[in-house]
Amino acid sequence: MTGISKASQVRSTTAVIGGGMVGMSIALSLLDAGEDVIVVERNLPGCGCSFGNAGAISSGSVAPLAMPGLVTKIPGYLLDPLSPLHIRWRYLMRAAPWLWKFLRSAAPDRVEAISLALHEVLQRSIPAFQRLVRRNAAADLVAFTGQLHLYPDATQRAKDRQVWELRRARGIAFREVDAGEIHDLEPEIGPSYAAGVFMPNEGMVRDPYRLVERLVENFLAGGGRIVRGEVVAVEFEDGEARVLRTPQEAIRADKIVLAAGAWSGRFASLLGHRVPLQTQRGYHVTHPNTEVRLTRPVVGADVKCFVTPMDMGLRAAGTVEIDSLNSAPNFERARALNGYAKKLLPRLRVGRFTEWMGNRPCLPDSLPVIGRSPRFKSVYFAFGHGHLGLTEAPITAEVITALIRGEEPPFDISPFRIDRFG
Repeated sequence: MTGISKASQVRSTTAVIGGGMVGMSIALSLLDAGEDVIVVERNLPGCGCSFGNAGAISSGSVAPLAMPGLVTKIPGYLLDPLSPLHIRWRYLMRAAPWLWKFLRSAAPDRVEAISLALHEVLQRSIPAFQRLVRRNAAADLVAFTGQLHLYPDATQRAKDRQVWELRRARGIAFREVDAGEIHDLEPEIGPSYAAGVFMPNEGMVRDPYRLVERLVENFLAGGGRIVRGEVVAVEFEDGEARVLRTPQEAIRADKIVLAAGAWSGRFASLLGHRVPLQTQRGYHVTHPNTEVRLTRPVVGADVKCFVTPMDMGLRAAGTVEIDSLNSAPNFERARALNGYAKKLLPRLRVGRFTEWMGNRPCLPDSLPVIGRSPRFKSVYFAFGHGHLGLTEAPITAEVITALIRGEEPPFDISPFRIDRFG
């Protein structure tokens, strides 16, 4: 470059709160669009769910977490501390308002509307993901080898009929497979699983944390700035949010994007937005040295456990635990994943492994908040992606960039507005 263009001379400053996969995708997209961008992250970038997720790019996940019939299972979930969905008794009263909204979203008409909204995002997620990794020299970290969902038998598979019917209605590609084809796809799968469904178009990330690191490296190389600190206050000028205060400094910005995952509710409340954001804690175990080989993410659908081959080893991840952000982890839930993984992969030897817990940001209807604040023109929201943060991050970044540039987003984002809960 021989000089500074006129456009760069009038660049405005945008502060992105949150340095996970969603926040860094937005920050890079805005930087490419000519914005001066500051990322404010309470921890190190990528150290939350972006570090410990299952690595699955799940564009076919158009079924919400709350499905018809769920209410009958809740008592069992409460009683079993290792169940796929567990609510700690001492937290039940605090979680009750969220849980009530969650169960209401399982009504058939709501499930259909939520599925349609999810599909609007997810059908664009893989092309957006491919654009992101190509621009950031990260294609080596991503593979599109499909996803294999497994059941003990065809009867168990039929219990998920509603989920697969929703996927069929949305045009998601999949086919049922029997024990022979399961073995052809993944020879390591044991005899406990004799029925399955193969989704050929799904993908995976070989190292989710390394992907965020790659984004951070390119963001800094492009002139972006990262500030480590937690936003504790916001100041207003002429009726707009303009200054973010951390314990260390004040950060002035023309525009603010909230992408702080499970911590987003606290900041939204500073702006007068009350949003029913709940942390759904997920766990993983990673086995660094194993002779077991997989080609793709494999899902034990009966135990809600993903097993994904990653560069650092074989990772088993999943389940949902509803509890507060500050509660100590229950690593018995992580270690239970070893049993689930060994049921899938009998040759897996449970020797040395690492364990982890992270806070997924979830809203009762399984939809994120994406869009502009109805109260402040300077504020934009991108949080609450739940189990799909990795998958939805790049397309969310493209939506936020379009809004900030004054352009129409690529699809109707009204189902994702922050005030949809009243």
